[in-house]
Amino acid sequence: MLAVTLAIAHGSAARAMSEVPPLPRCEVADAELATRLDSAVNTAGDAFTFTLAERVEARGTRPAIAAGTKGYGVVAFADHAHGAGTPGKLVVEPRFVILADGSHYPVMADPQLGENFAQGSTRNVPGALELVPGIGLAVTGYNALHRGKEVVLEHGLPFRVVLGDDLAAAACFVPPPDALNVR
Repeated sequence: MLAVTLAIAHGSAARAMSEVPPLPRCEVADAELATRLDSAVNTAGDAFTFTLAERVEARGTRPAIAAGTKGYGVVAFADHAHGAGTPGKLVVEPRFVILADGSHYPVMADPQLGENFAQGSTRNVPGALELVPGIGLAVTGYNALHRGKEVVLEHGLPFRVVLGDDLAAAACFVPPPDALNVR
């Protein structure tokens, strides 16, 4: 009797799971950075601007958004380059675009692409050279004393934004970049 009850319960749970509609894909748009960002001078909290590179059609409650629409974001994290080859780092968060009527429409960075994180280079000499007698000491000293490279995000840098705030509310998903049929 217990086996029959478990089989019925398992069957109804499987039916219930198959009836849950899959989440739709989040809508994304191409954008371009309109402000030059540099880990040497920018700090967390600095504002930056960007523009949408393409027109976004109206859908549901979202109005149409024209190409060239200006958007704003903040530098969420900034770290200058340091000694021992530590590179500069920037994390940027696009926040919203301003629609023609002056209202704000939320956007966010595409989390699957990691475009919101940028890091300079270490400029370190490859570690294998540290094992060569005589040269190793000089390489180790150089790697310990020099500064890493700052990171610069130039004006016009292309990136993607996720439209709306459905991703934060778990109402849509962003497929991994290597998935088939991704833009």
